[in-house]
Amino acid sequence: MPRELPQDHFCPWREEAEELKSEVSRIGGEVDALKGQLAALQRHVFGKRTEKLPPVAAELRGAADSTPARAEAAKEKRQARAALKAEEAPAREIRHAVPADERHCPACGSEDLKPLGKGRTSVVYEYVPARFEKQVHVQEVLACACGRGVVTAPPPARVV
Repeated sequence: MPRELPQDHFCPWREEAEELKSEVSRIGGEVDALKGQLAALQRHVFGKRTEKLPPVAAELRGAADSTPARAEAAKEKRQARAALKAEEAPAREIRHAVPADERHCPACGSEDLKPLGKGRTSVVYEYVPARFEKQVHVQEVLACACGRGVVTAPPPARVV
C-alpha cells in the first residue's frame, strides 16, 4: 500500500492550482469578449453593404446600449419625422365629379342619383419645384334610389 503523505504537504500545490483555475477562467472571459469584437468587426468589414450596421464604435461598446431602447428611439424619430412631413405639405383638395353622360343607374337606368357618403379619397404627394404639395383627390360616389346601382367618378390619372 502506498504511504499517505501529510495533508499540509499538498497545501501549496492546491493554492497554486486554485490560482491557476481563476486565471484560466479570467483569460477565457477575455478571449470570448475579443472573439465577439472580432466577429462584429468582420461583419462590419465583410458583411453585405445593404445591411444597416451600427458604427464600429457602437459595435465595440457592445451591450452598453440596449437594443430595444435604441429601436424604440428610432421608431419615435421616424414617427416625428412623418408627422412633420404631413404638417409641412400644404393640402389641396381636388373633387372629381361623375361625368354627365354617366349619371344614370347601371341597374335600372334611372337618373335619380343621390350622393353616397363623402366619396372615395386618395392622397397624392406631388413635387412642385422647391416643395411638395399634398393633393387630396375625392371621387364623387352616387347611389340610385332603387338601391341596386352605384356610380363612381373616374379616378385621377396616376404616374407610375
